[in-house]
Amino acid sequence: MSIRLLCACVVTAILAAPFDADAADWPTRPIRIVVPSAAGGGTDLIARVIALKISDSLNQPVVIENKPGAEEIVGADVVSKASPDGYTVLMISASVAVNPSTHRKLPYDSLRDLQPVAQIATLPFVLVVNPKLPVRTLPELVAYSQKQPNGLNAAVAGTANRIVTELFRLQTGANLLLVQYKGCGPATLSVVTGETDLDFCSAPSLSQFVAEKRLTALAVTGDRPLSTLPGVPTTKELAVAATNIDLAQWVGAFVRTGTPAEVTARLNAEINAALSSPEVAARINALGGVPVKSTPAEFGEFYRAEIGKYRDIVKRAQIPVED
Repeated sequence: MSIRLLCACVVTAILAAPFDADAADWPTRPIRIVVPSAAGGGTDLIARVIALKISDSLNQPVVIENKPGAEEIVGADVVSKASPDGYTVLMISASVAVNPSTHRKLPYDSLRDLQPVAQIATLPFVLVVNPKLPVRTLPELVAYSQKQPNGLNAAVAGTANRIVTELFRLQTGANLLLVQYKGCGPATLSVVTGETDLDFCSAPSLSQFVAEKRLTALAVTGDRPLSTLPGVPTTKELAVAATNIDLAQWVGAFVRTGTPAEVTARLNAEINAALSSPEVAARINALGGVPVKSTPAEFGEFYRAEIGKYRDIVKRAQIPVED
């Protein structure tokens, strides 16, 4: 072996050794979970449940940092540029799979810069309206919106919520004006106060308001009714022409690409262990969600399929692409 090659091998080994040791010892300091939406929404509430459980298991503080803005792009960008060491984790909704189709240019590459760790839960969307609207069924809502000269104001929070609202408008001919909010918490509150008329969000941000009769729930997307919203029909059972919207919100965890495989695997195992906990599963169910356990590879395959699915919907619905 030449002197030059020997030196190169020694330098490589020296540089690699501390990184491998760090990966083997992970975690040795607090972990930050970035939630790119406002506090109070489904993603935020589920992230906090998981954070408490893995903090106990890892014996390290796990801190939630809400970074809402730009349809969840702001928070995703923070993680895409973080150190690839597993100490900054993104817990995000399906918006991360929608944004590549609705934005011409993102500050990160959705497939190249974000490394899937685990899918955590799925949550169907719930269509709610302000109870002052003279509607109590989905067909009544569509008919009423069509009679309004300027339509009805629909609050949207993130791109996944926007897609389901756009698909509803496309399928039913509802007359809607979309109003953007930084998360399902503030979006749903806008419907409660009458600032807007309706929204599609997941159950965590609206179940209490429905129970207090401050919101009226008209439908749950897909074919699975929610125990937290008894009596609210699914879009499938409503059997209204072309309104079987089977889209669902989901929550998943990502780290920056380049994070050591050992760290990703450990984080995946900790999240799956948390989801196996009866109290965590019960909490997610109470929020209207279904816990989902997966390997990083399985979640990565699901994530890529979701990007393709939403790209097709955006094209069919002719949704404008933002610069």
